[in-house]
Amino acid sequence: MNLDIGLDIIGNFGATVPEMHGQISRIDGNLIDVKWSNGSLHYITAEDIRNDYCDSNLIGFYINPFK
Repeated sequence: MNLDIGLDIIGNFGATVPEMHGQISRIDGNLIDVKWSNGSLHYITAEDIRNDYCDSNLIGFYINPFK
């Protein structure tokens, strides 16, 4: 899976804020910064990003398959 700056990410958080949309803003080795559409930053690892959004209903971070 290729992770590049600008890649669209969907965060499925469940509960009160079910989904957020953002983009990868920085990659530092295995550490990824995601800047969400509301301006907030979230720090995750590359292993946290999945590519099965359409087949999964799990809480997590996904590559946006619609972009």
